[in-house]
Amino acid sequence: MSDLQAVEVSILSQSYTLTCPIGKEANLRQAAYNLDEKLKSIKSSGRVMGLERMAVMAALNMSAELIETQTQLGILETALEHLNKKVSDSLN
Repeated sequence: MSDLQAVEVSILSQSYTLTCPIGKEANLRQAAYNLDEKLKSIKSSGRVMGLERMAVMAALNMSAELIETQTQLGILETALEHLNKKVSDSLN
């Protein structure tokens, strides 16, 4: 019995069959959709030529977005910890 599931996705009108852990198909489809949208956006800008260069640009853009999201998450976690401390202090 395999713990992997085959999933077909489309990126820039190209079909790919990929495998992922069972139960993670929606995540893979969403990731493929996000990449497809990012590549379409880069392609429509007309500034970048070639699929390889577009893929690098998309990866860099998505990596920068991930870093920003992680930074924001850290800020929210710190604020939540402070709020939790204030609530605990006022209940004691």
